[in-house]
Amino acid sequence: MEDQKLIPLDPPIMIGDMEYFSIALREPTAGELERATKGNPPAMKTVIDLLAMVAGVPRQVIEKLPQRKFREASEYVSGFTEDGPTTGEDQSPS
Repeated sequence: MEDQKLIPLDPPIMIGDMEYFSIALREPTAGELERATKGNPPAMKTVIDLLAMVAGVPRQVIEKLPQRKFREASEYVSGFTEDGPTTGEDQSPS
């Protein structure tokens, strides 16, 4: 899995006077995962919150992502979570 993923935004997303041409995603930290899932929120809220934290952008940027870009971003971060895809390695205890 890539250490970082850059997702270009075309057209860019405007929030106030800031224009976002891309979002850069990285592996979430344990603290970010905990904050995103605190209180057991709905899955969509968890993903939006986590993406905003990992990309370091306001939540409104993630909310305005087109569906295909949102899916691409959420698939990337899901690879780091328990519920995400496995690496194919056997994770069973020996």
